[in-house]
Amino acid sequence: MPGSFLRAKAFLRLCIVVGSTWMLSSCGDQPEIRSYEIPSEYTGPVVSWELPEEWGENPDLSGPMAGSFHVKTDLGPVGRIGVMPFRESVSSVDVANMFGMELGQATIDEEKLKKISEIKKIGDREFEWIRISDDGHEGSTRTVLLALYRNKGETWLFPFIGDRDLIREQEQNFESFLFSTTLRAGKVEIRAKAPALPPPPTHDAHGAPTWEIPKHWVKTSASSMRLASYEVTDRNGSKLDFSVTSFPGDVGGTLANVNRWLGQIGIDPVQEADLDKYISPIVLDEKDAQLVVAEGETDSLYAAILLFEDRSWFFKITGNRELAKVEKSNFLSFLESVCFH
Repeated sequence: MPGSFLRAKAFLRLCIVVGSTWMLSSCGDQPEIRSYEIPSEYTGPVVSWELPEEWGENPDLSGPMAGSFHVKTDLGPVGRIGVMPFRESVSSVDVANMFGMELGQATIDEEKLKKISEIKKIGDREFEWIRISDDGHEGSTRTVLLALYRNKGETWLFPFIGDRDLIREQEQNFESFLFSTTLRAGKVEIRAKAPALPPPPTHDAHGAPTWEIPKHWVKTSASSMRLASYEVTDRNGSKLDFSVTSFPGDVGGTLANVNRWLGQIGIDPVQEADLDKYISPIVLDEKDAQLVVAEGETDSLYAAILLFEDRSWFFKITGNRELAKVEKSNFLSFLESVCFH
């Protein structure tokens, strides 16, 4: 749809924290509610575009999407193209890993990123061009093409997800679409009409919960995709990596997530009917969740999956199999401490 505009309501979901804050001293306490008025000073559209004739617009937006599109074919809509604005300069490595995990990719580091990325100039703008293939499923031709544009500390991400041949056929249309975009951040100012805002919880990103970590787990750098990271080591140098991540929606569903993780520790993917070999029900802060336990030949995975308020929460520890056995009870104690505010 030529000249489509992102309206204030959709964009403000990304930029404004809800104006009612729940104050809890623990998960079991009664909440004290403090309300704040958050006026918007939005001044017009922040993104516009012109769609190629072969593309159609998806009416429903989810999560951080400002626009969503598909390629029209005789067999119906195929592929998925999106517009995702971030009010920060997000790491290319983090973005690549967020999409790579859906394709069974092992962790993408800076060196690997150099091999799958390039700088492409479109009009007077330079985009970081990242192409990720499906390494998790034999014979799969699924591909993700990511175009990132950075300007004044903000990042605009345009993901194109689809079959490899489809993306090749539509790459010129994708470039034309990017050329047509007008990107301008709206003015949004948040003011609280109260004596003072209460302090945020320890892990406040995306309304994240608080938790308690074993003293010997060492905190490492979080990122724009990881809300928290910890490392566990033993005297032999064996390591475990622990992470807390959260994404809009179900990120492909339980089967896709579990199979991606199984591939990371050398276990073949399973069918839906065989999922119960690895998952069992668990409760996190009085919310139904799923516990994933998988042990490979050398590495193991323990994870909890919680779908809460249209977001997926992943609490995951992976690494040396023997060390994982030692730390399993500590991981379960951590899960018991999780508390959403």
